[in-house]
Amino acid sequence: MDFRYAICVVALLLAACPEESATQNDSVTQVDPIAEDDLLVYADRGARQCEPDGMSLDASAQILINAGTDVLRSTCGIRTGIDYPAVCGGGTSDILVHEIPSVNPPAAEPLGFEDISALVDDAAGTGYELFDCADRQTVN
Repeated sequence: MDFRYAICVVALLLAACPEESATQNDSVTQVDPIAEDDLLVYADRGARQCEPDGMSLDASAQILINAGTDVLRSTCGIRTGIDYPAVCGGGTSDILVHEIPSVNPPAAEPLGFEDISALVDDAAGTGYELFDCADRQTVN
């Protein structure tokens, strides 16, 4: 059996689990609340199912830093309430999140970063979950 085929089969089986089991992982730790004068911005990680790709947290932060935006801290996260078809090469819910001073959002937007509050829609049941990148592997 082709090794890549076996990985895809395992990924499909894991992705078929109900969303609740994927988000109620004991290794998920909540990140400390942000300071009052700061803002959380996020960007899609660009990861693909069954592929070891996507932007690293450091590379994502460096984009903001290179544009003159202070990055106070960074963490990983996932979008919640959105279903992603389980298919190798398909998108994932992975996001990269950075805390920046609230005076910097206009500089972050042209770089592909959005205010994380844009992910929250109570009516649609969407939101996000943050976790320490070291405590959790890539969510596919």
